[in-house]
Amino acid sequence: MPKFQFTKIVDVERDLIFEISTDYENFTRVLPDYFKELKIIKKEEKSTIIQERLQFLGRTVNVMTEHIIEKPDRHIVKMLDGQSRGTVFDERYQMDGKKTKITIKVDLILHGSLKILGLLAKGKIKQNMNMVMDQFVNYAKTQSK
Repeated sequence: MPKFQFTKIVDVERDLIFEISTDYENFTRVLPDYFKELKIIKKEEKSTIIQERLQFLGRTVNVMTEHIIEKPDRHIVKMLDGQSRGTVFDERYQMDGKKTKITIKVDLILHGSLKILGLLAKGKIKQNMNMVMDQFVNYAKTQSK
């Protein structure tokens, strides 16, 4: 399956954008067009299992995810079920002067009817992920004033 990454340098302090990008309990408020519903199933010190209802690529999907936070600069999201089980998003947040360099590596694994979609829509998936990150950044800029 496709593996890809994208990098974005943003004009937001690393700790702030990291905090917002890992505050999954508020994702429905920060990104209501994308995160429709979140339910925390299990929360431990560095790992949280969440049942999520998402709107992505024009589809509403229900997925179970594990979020692993390694402060101050790494957030890993693992898809635990559904047609994307096994997919991993590895986010890194590095200081770059007064800006933050965000690198997201994706190991996309799709099953069933989505398997063909993954091969054909890698660019579209990357574009949507970029859009979601832009929304996190815009939200962070409103919080830093």
